[in-house]
Amino acid sequence: MSIDKLFREGHLKKIPPSIERADKSIATAERYLSEARKTLEIGVHELAIIAAYSAIFHAARAILFLDGVGERSHFAIFEYIREKHGDLGEELVNSFDLFRKLRHSVAYGLDTHVSQDDTEGIIGFAEDFISRVKKHVGSRKGEKP
Repeated sequence: MSIDKLFREGHLKKIPPSIERADKSIATAERYLSEARKTLEIGVHELAIIAAYSAIFHAARAILFLDGVGERSHFAIFEYIREKHGDLGEELVNSFDLFRKLRHSVAYGLDTHVSQDDTEGIIGFAEDFISRVKKHVGSRKGEKP
């Protein structure tokens, strides 16, 4: 689905660009990542996956805040990042979508079972995603990586 259609349907909307909100979103992403790690340590994989995805989600929102875009849909964030920020890398964007779908299945499915490997995979991805988003946001703010 095109982001133009997502704007027309209200899944995305223009808002004032905000470095402050981008920074807060990254801080929130880092808190969720910490919670995902703690939850993995005690073996609660489903909640660790939800926390890790929340970290990814908030990191992605940082980019939107910097661009002056608000969202009302996880899918809309993915589509916006894919279309407007493909420079983050196709593999990164595709993995974001894969983990978006996994989180949805864990949160809403009735028969979804996840393994230690699944959980470690999404946490590792969240670490990488947050790191890359921080560099991306920092370079747009004029900071040195």
